[in-house]
Amino acid sequence: MNVADLLRRPGSTREVHLEVPVPGLENPATTVDANEPLTIDLRLESLSAAVVASGHVQGRWRAVCSRCLAPLEADFDLALREVFEEDPIEEETYPLRNDEIDLEQPLRDLVVPELPLVPLCDEDCQGLCPSCGANLNEGPCGCGSESRDPRWDALRAFAVSEDAEPRPEPN
Repeated sequence: MNVADLLRRPGSTREVHLEVPVPGLENPATTVDANEPLTIDLRLESLSAAVVASGHVQGRWRAVCSRCLAPLEADFDLALREVFEEDPIEEETYPLRNDEIDLEQPLRDLVVPELPLVPLCDEDCQGLCPSCGANLNEGPCGCGSESRDPRWDALRAFAVSEDAEPRPEPN
């Protein structure tokens, strides 16, 4: 986005409304559809050798519940406030090059950390039955099989009474 007009007049401002798709906004569990644009409303303000961009970024993320695999989606509305300057300070400000600012990296830095890493349809989600795959949120599955791992059968046979005396440890 060209900001030459702002840089010529320190203290001047410009309101900007953008609707742009930004590909690659995702983590391993959640994604923002690259075909669905983000809505960006910004106020650009010129300082002596920098531009401050402040406003809101709105969009929608999609995922599946980590327990029951139900599709999920939710809107987000995040506040953005970033400084662009010719000599950016690493991890504090962004570059201002050739009288232009590039919003892609600040958008990534804002949106991606806010996406859920373990999306859940509900905190009390019961998930899926490990035997038959039924959604346990809809009620008991009725498959009747307890999920037992046969590798633990030897330990299940080992019964310790509560009043048993502890065994001495070998030296």
